[in-house]
Amino acid sequence: MRGASQAAVALAVDASASEISRRELGSAPNVSVLALAEHAAALGLKLAINLYPVGGGIRDEAQLRYIHRFLERVSDVFQHEIEAVIPLPGDLRAVDVLLRAPGCVVAVEVITRFSDSQAEVRAARMKARDIGATRLIIVLAATHANRRALEAARPALAGAFDMDSRRVLGALGAGQAPDRDAIIFI
Repeated sequence: MRGASQAAVALAVDASASEISRRELGSAPNVSVLALAEHAAALGLKLAINLYPVGGGIRDEAQLRYIHRFLERVSDVFQHEIEAVIPLPGDLRAVDVLLRAPGCVVAVEVITRFSDSQAEVRAARMKARDIGATRLIIVLAATHANRRALEAARPALAGAFDMDSRRVLGALGAGQAPDRDAIIFI
């Protein structure tokens, strides 16, 4: 019944044409899921609903362990926020850790399984940009698989990232921001 008039859909689902119009314009605030499913079925469609997590909670216990290991190495000079929500309307992303010190905002993304370096680095950079960070640190779990993946990606990343974990962690432990973006192992 695709291409059906609103009047035909209204008749099929026992609603008014104006109600169908409001639904299709997204201005029917109290429409039930059942009513939407019936509306979709009348058009020969299947209703699909996706749920997305909103910032404010770590959902990966392994990631949380790495976040705490990282924070143990960071000076108290830095204030930290875990799962810092990106402050853009409708944006559901969050930065794993946000470090703040005078004149410095560091976005920290923790990756337990580094597999698609290009996509993961791009996503982390976009989050850092959108939250207004002056630096980005990508923390990788110190696994053999992650070390191999970083080694394979090193030629493309070395110019943009400090990859000396000891130097970067030493600076953070001394209360100093790294002088450039970094990828480190914990």
